[in-house]
Amino acid sequence: MQHSDGLSRIRRAACKALYFSFFIFSLFISCVSTKYVAIEQFVPAPYPMPEGLSIAVLNNLSPHNISFLDEDVYAYSFDGDSLMEYVAQAFADAELFSEVVVLDSCIYPQGDTIYHQLKEREVRYLCDLLAVDMLYVCDYGCVTSWGPEAIDGERKAYIASHLYVPNGEVHIKELEPSRPLMFILYQYLTRGTFRTRHEVERWIERSYPIVSRMAVECFASHWESRDRLFFHGTSPNLREATVCVRDGDWDGAYHYWQRQAQKRSPRQRLISLYNQALYHEMNDSVDLALRTLELADTYASDTMAVDTLALREWFNVDLAIGDYPYTDHQRIVNYRTLLRNRKVELQKLDSIMSNP
Repeated sequence: MQHSDGLSRIRRAACKALYFSFFIFSLFISCVSTKYVAIEQFVPAPYPMPEGLSIAVLNNLSPHNISFLDEDVYAYSFDGDSLMEYVAQAFADAELFSEVVVLDSCIYPQGDTIYHQLKEREVRYLCDLLAVDMLYVCDYGCVTSWGPEAIDGERKAYIASHLYVPNGEVHIKELEPSRPLMFILYQYLTRGTFRTRHEVERWIERSYPIVSRMAVECFASHWESRDRLFFHGTSPNLREATVCVRDGDWDGAYHYWQRQAQKRSPRQRLISLYNQALYHEMNDSVDLALRTLELADTYASDTMAVDTLALREWFNVDLAIGDYPYTDHQRIVNYRTLLRNRKVELQKLDSIMSNP
C-alpha cells in the first residue's frame, strides 16, 4: 500500500508539473503586444493646380511674420533669397507650372518689424508686373532647436508661406481669392542641439531642399510615410509574420496571419483579422480591409467607446508612460477612421488620374 501511495503521489506530482508547464506555455504563446510599421502611400495633392498656370516665387522673409509660443525654442533663420531660389527651382523641376518667375528683391524693406501679408491691390500689381497667374510668397523659414541648456531635443525645418490669387480669375478648388492660402509646414530632422555656428549653417543648407519639396507637395501628388499598427506576439505564426513585415515580405506575413486565424481563441482571430486588414490596405484594397476589420470587431470583448477624459489625462502626463492602453475595439475604431480617410484619398487620386 505504501508503495502504491508513493506512486500515486508521484503521478499527482507529475500531473501538477505537466499542468503547470502547460499553463506557462499557454501564457507564453498568448503574449501579444503591438508594433508600428512605416508604410509608403501615394497621396493626392491637397491643392491640385490646373494645367498652364504661371507662378512667381517671392522673398518676404521676416521673423515678424510668425510668432513662437515656446520661448525655449531657438529659431535659426533661412536666407530669404536662398529659400526663394530653392522653392522656385523645385517648382520648375516638378513641372507643375507653365512658367516660374522670381523677383530679385525682397517685397518689404529689410529691417521692417510689421507683419507682411499682401493686400489685394498689391497682389494684382505684382501679378501684372511679373505677368503671372499667382504668387507663392515665402514669409519665413528656419531650423529650430532647443536652447543650449537642453541635453536633447528635436530639430525641425519650417517654412511659412502664402499663396495669393488675384481677382478670382484663376479657379482653384478649395482656394478663395479673397482669402489667401497659408502654409505652415515642418519636417522633423533629428534630435539634439546645435553646438557651433558652423553646424547650424550646415543644417540650414541641408534643409533648403527639404522645405522646397514640402512646398511642391502642396500642389502635387506624392509619396508619404505613414505609421500603421499591427499585432505581434510570441506564438510561432505571429513571430514569423513580424519577421516578414520587418523584411518587407507582406505576402509572407499574410500567410502566417491567415494561419493564426484558425485558432479557436476569439482574440487570436481578432488579432489575425486586424493584421489582415493592414495587408489589404497595403494593396490598396481598402473596401476589403474595412470588411475584414468589421469581422475582427465581432470578436472584440470590449465594445465601449474611447474614454475621452482618460485619454486627455493621459496626454497631459509629462512622463513617458508608453502607448495609451486602448482596448481592441478602440484600436479597431481608430484604424477604421484611417481606412476611411485612405479611401477618400484613393478616390481623389482616381479623379486626378482621369482628369489630368
